Amino acid sequence: MREREVHERQDGSGDKDWPRLAVIDDHELMREGLRALILRQAPAGTSIVYCGGSPDQASRCLPQVALLDVDLGPTGPPLLQGMQILQGAGAHVLLMSAYEDARAVRAALRAGALGFVPKRVSFEELARAVQVVARGELYLSIDLASILATAAETPDLSPRELDALRLYASGLKLSAVAHRMGVSPHTAREYLDRARMKYAQVGRAARTRTELYAEASRDGLLDGPA
Repeated sequence: MREREVHERQDGSGDKDWPRLAVIDDHELMREGLRALILRQAPAGTSIVYCGGSPDQASRCLPQVALLDVDLGPTGPPLLQGMQILQGAGAHVLLMSAYEDARAVRAALRAGALGFVPKRVSFEELARAVQVVARGELYLSIDLASILATAAETPDLSPRELDALRLYASGLKLSAVAHRMGVSPHTAREYLDRARMKYAQVGRAARTRTELYAEASRDGLLDGPA
């Protein structure tokens, strides 16, 4: 089934204040199941303007609330990039995920997400979250409070350490990182070694390029300019 850009309504009764929704998930069965559940149980007037896996396409439909999966898979954009696209179109972002990735959720909240719901929640809780987020308010659920309480500490990287990390994580060789930064390879390596050390100090191993990329991505550090 292709991604949907649709206006669908359900007959029924009840609160008519539900916003225009976008459901953004890379798994077709998940998003189509969620769309069907919302349209079956939500009040009359509920409108789902987009159901698919692309924040960019969803933004063109001008949703008021975007239900955004934390991880859109290897072909999807990074979480914060997808959020920026949706927020640029005026949407409030409500995160959802089957997994409680504390670091990713915390980074998204810093970037303006207004709540998080795990995919196991009841429709009633989802409805409450959608309506709170639609008002531009933070939906602080028990799940979100738990995530925030257990989120791992983020290392305090200097601007130059962050520049080196972004360039190196993008796939550049050390010599290319040094050239882009206007420093010697030795200095570029020092910046990277300091970033690794700071991650180690907060209990997060980042010895290899892959580990460094994974940890920095979870913290939302790779979405800025390199």
